[in-house]
Amino acid sequence: MARELNFTAIILKKQPLGEADEIITFFTRESGKIRGLAKSVKLAKSKLQNSLQTLFLVDLSVAGSGNLPKIIRAQPEETFPNLRENLFLIKQAFYVSELVLKFTPDGQKNEKLFDLLLEFLKFLQTNNGSLELALAKFKTDFLSAIGFAAIYHQDLAKLQPQLKQCMELEKTSFRNIGSRDFGEIAPLQKFLSDFIVNHLEREVRSEKFLKSVV
Repeated sequence: MARELNFTAIILKKQPLGEADEIITFFTRESGKIRGLAKSVKLAKSKLQNSLQTLFLVDLSVAGSGNLPKIIRAQPEETFPNLRENLFLIKQAFYVSELVLKFTPDGQKNEKLFDLLLEFLKFLQTNNGSLELALAKFKTDFLSAIGFAAIYHQDLAKLQPQLKQCMELEKTSFRNIGSRDFGEIAPLQKFLSDFIVNHLEREVRSEKFLKSVV
């Protein structure tokens, strides 16, 4: 009997496979980024169809061996409906999901990053604060979560004002982000985006769609 594994997961990407199947990429609290096969999910009779939507938080079960286990259960825990009703919010959500998708290895647990992604999606759902500041904080915390916290060293911050802003953002919660003055944000956004692309050597395609947001 195939071994069954359970995960708390955020759906990052869906890819069609044949006429009825899909490959679903998740970011899980337990095992980082994983992929699963949703058999016959495009058919009207599929019980999984409404549960496997991009950016849903789901309680997930998979079974089978190899790199593409079969998805046997997916129960939505949070669907973030407000994101789908606001173009600015969904642009930010897809941007951060692309960062997680492209810059994390398969099967490597990173609870800090999972919690960051979930917290940011919840922030967007409430839409209660500065979107510009929140995105800068996500980029800052994202770099820290994947091992680039060293760039925020106090000595370097004396040479690069944006690094000092990063240090302050990292100390501030999304909930309180609108209550503080972090100075000019546009240069910080560019600094963080350039750092991500240059040091991780990957293009972030959704970056260009953020211009109407930040």
